[in-house]
Amino acid sequence: MSAPDDATPHSLAERHSLDGRIAVVTGGSRGLGLAIARLLASRGATVVIGARDQQRVDDAVARLTASGMRVHGRACDVGDFSDVEALRDDALAHGGLDIWVNNAGAAGLYGPTHLTPPATFERVVRTNILGTFHGCRAVLPGMIERGDGHVVNLYGRGASKPVPLQNAYASSKAWVRTFTRTLQQELKGTGVHVHGFNPGLVTTDMLGEVTVVPGYEDKVRALPVVVGLWGQPPEVAALPVLGLVSGRAREYRDLTPRRAVTRAARSVAAGRLRPERRMPMEIRTAE
Repeated sequence: MSAPDDATPHSLAERHSLDGRIAVVTGGSRGLGLAIARLLASRGATVVIGARDQQRVDDAVARLTASGMRVHGRACDVGDFSDVEALRDDALAHGGLDIWVNNAGAAGLYGPTHLTPPATFERVVRTNILGTFHGCRAVLPGMIERGDGHVVNLYGRGASKPVPLQNAYASSKAWVRTFTRTLQQELKGTGVHVHGFNPGLVTTDMLGEVTVVPGYEDKVRALPVVVGLWGQPPEVAALPVLGLVSGRAREYRDLTPRRAVTRAARSVAAGRLRPERRMPMEIRTAE
């Protein structure tokens, strides 16, 4: 179920208080994850962020705590279940665990499946699929026992239809969607809510750094225009998460057909397609 077409991220995030809540955001040291962590902390939650690079985690924690927010963090590879358990235990040490956001993700290469290196495909599966499962497996037993809790799983392009030349990422997001909807059925009546969140195009470094299979560079030349039409900064894209973890809505999808048309028209009118206004992008050819 998508949000109503007339709903906006701002209306879904209106003045929800998370005072006393404990939240975890994986992939929380930058981009959308950092924006989600900042949003939840700004509404009163104590937030624990996890990411692979300890220095990036420390830098993110320092920035947020300097603003008066209660934020902690530790290095965490979501593909390693023991790391995820340790992240969960850190949150529990701060008094509980009410919200878990499975945000960590990997994009993979842009190119045909038959030319994708197995190691690259496995990295996407390990992060996007196993990472989501590990997060849910680590926290759901405790939430079910307590009879309360919210888990947010990140969808993405490919969650509802095939995306040629992005098969690893797209298929992983289709898996996350099916996995999330299955959990929603399994957890009926428990008081625990698992939400699907499709943020649309978010102008993060993941989107700005594209690695392409040799010979397929021309396939991504139009990407800056696509981002100019429909991209949103992380701070805006994160807002619906607050509505999800404060209620019972099962899913939020940013780019509904109606919203896509409206946003494209506004982007054109605002001149976002002019070369000097486009998001900088680096297109790399894989070795």
